[in-house]
Amino acid sequence: MAEKKKFKFSYVLNVAKCMACAACELECNFNGIYIDDTANYAINLDNCTRCGKCFRACPSGAISKIEIAA
Repeated sequence: MAEKKKFKFSYVLNVAKCMACAACELECNFNGIYIDDTANYAINLDNCTRCGKCFRACPSGAISKIEIAA
């Protein structure tokens, strides 16, 4: 079984800032964005390739890029 790829950064979605406009979901080609059980958008880090399309598409700044500690 292949080892899971390790990333130096990740993305987080701030639900309080999210306008639910779906811009991030429309930009994602890897099913990295989904609507969770509470009807809010969320990032599926298992599918996320860290391409940044969702981050750049978000008009409200709800998606932030964060560094991952080594």
